[in-house]
Amino acid sequence: MDTLDKYRIFYEVAKSKNITKASERLFISQPAVSQTIKKLEDELSATLFIRNKKGVELTRFGQEVFQRVETAMLSLETINKISRDENELLRGSVVVGSGSNLAREMLTLPIKNFLDSFPNVQIIQIEDIQTNLFQMLRQGKVDLIITQQTEQFSEFSFCQIINHNYVFIKKKGAEVKRFIKTPQGSFTYNLFEEFEKQYKSQNYPATIVSGYRMEIELVKQGVGVALVPEFLVSNLIKNGEVEVIFKDYKLPAITFGYYYNPATLTSATEVFMKFLEE
Repeated sequence: MDTLDKYRIFYEVAKSKNITKASERLFISQPAVSQTIKKLEDELSATLFIRNKKGVELTRFGQEVFQRVETAMLSLETINKISRDENELLRGSVVVGSGSNLAREMLTLPIKNFLDSFPNVQIIQIEDIQTNLFQMLRQGKVDLIITQQTEQFSEFSFCQIINHNYVFIKKKGAEVKRFIKTPQGSFTYNLFEEFEKQYKSQNYPATIVSGYRMEIELVKQGVGVALVPEFLVSNLIKNGEVEVIFKDYKLPAITFGYYYNPATLTSATEVFMKFLEE
């Protein structure tokens, strides 16, 4: 029997003021309760209870011990309640990391449907480049990441949502005079770097912006060429506002989905993941 169990038995005896009643509440035999109290008194080298006709009374030292044990037991009960509430999704939070456009395209409806079912759970969405987001996942600062599948972060679990291609786009009829990129460390930045090496197009100046949404808006204004997921611009391509270029350059097919760390998976995150898959 560990120390916590001994103090739990002590706590019940002190509240009941009766060893028999405490044993019934604890589902432990009366002799076992008495023996535990005796062991605890021996360890503390002090008497905790004095027997009387009705049961037992705390000694002055026993009362001091009880006050501290009661505080600890109430704290444990609070922790247990928090755990129960989170498991039942009566509270808690889910922190999701992603890029702004991916969040808009892939998170809006799942968040709405999840909050319709579990209104007391907080959803927090943050944006950053891929390498920073994975560092946050490693540190437990985010619960999952919406991003492209990559072998670089195989230490985490991945669930697929959709498969799509990347495309180079520019405003229809505009000249190729500038590249528009996401920041260094992002997935598309690395793809762009590899493209420039093979196409020997390093002489084009580059404009660095925060995410796909800004890239697309600048392309629409004729500023330059961007590399973006095709599903984000399919309507713009269809209506002729932008056009796909460098079609002879083979870009990899990309799997979009979410990464998570099984070791830190919470009940709320696990349920939210199901909404992402619907």
